[in-house]
Amino acid sequence: MFIILVLYHKIRHKINQKLIISNRKLLLMLKKFIYLLIVIISILVTNINPIFALSLEDRINQYPSWQQKILLPKPEKDLIFPDWFEGKWEVTSILKEQIAPLAPKFQTPGFEQNNEYIDKKIQFSVKFIESSFYPQQDNFVPQKINKQIIIIADRKFNSLSIAQAYLGIDNVEKVVINPNNTTEQITKFRGENELISTVIGRQQENISEKDFITSEVTRQFFRRPNSVYLNLVETTTKYHLINSNLIKAKQFTAIYLSPQDPDYFVAFDQPVALYYYTLELKK
Repeated sequence: MFIILVLYHKIRHKINQKLIISNRKLLLMLKKFIYLLIVIISILVTNINPIFALSLEDRINQYPSWQQKILLPKPEKDLIFPDWFEGKWEVTSILKEQIAPLAPKFQTPGFEQNNEYIDKKIQFSVKFIESSFYPQQDNFVPQKINKQIIIIADRKFNSLSIAQAYLGIDNVEKVVINPNNTTEQITKFRGENELISTVIGRQQENISEKDFITSEVTRQFFRRPNSVYLNLVETTTKYHLINSNLIKAKQFTAIYLSPQDPDYFVAFDQPVALYYYTLELKK
């Protein structure tokens, strides 16, 4: 930004020295300045956001040296899982590590309390179900023929199951998927508390026949009767198929402050909390 200001003041100085310059020349100078400004901003943006070019596997390999949030494509469809995910699974989740990269300067609310979950087994059920998918609209091919059967996560069931496992059945009332926006869901808690989660970025990678990676960035809005808390959450998970009844996974979660947070300028796009879990899915 300093370079842009210097260029601006140099051009302004020249204009002041030559007030008799023709309108045509002045317009040309302004066009050149605008073009140069666009080029500089493009370079700056490219340097600020190198994470966009990384594969998800590279992202995992860089953990915990995550200096900024990942940029994922805007979700246009749900995550599509390999066929070996289909069915109901009993999950054992273990928090192996948590890191506060900006401590002691800054820590997220509740970070210290999460120590009680380290190496503790949390168990819950998840489902992966069949769904219909129409890859392309073709006027010459009937929908029934063009239809594909895919495997997706049962987000309503899974979210409720996970929330109740961590917070208690009595503390989590229900999960509602927005019928007008399937990327948004609302988790209702006791006492008029609710969490509104919206997926704003999503990507998946098939590494091999037995390895699959997913990543989502979610905007979270936690609302209480007298307060609100906003943040962004990145969840990147690598699954490995052991056999038809067992899947093991490594899950990496990063918390980022929302630009609306009063402490945002302490961290900018750096993660303020990192979590590493191991997952075991059994049938």
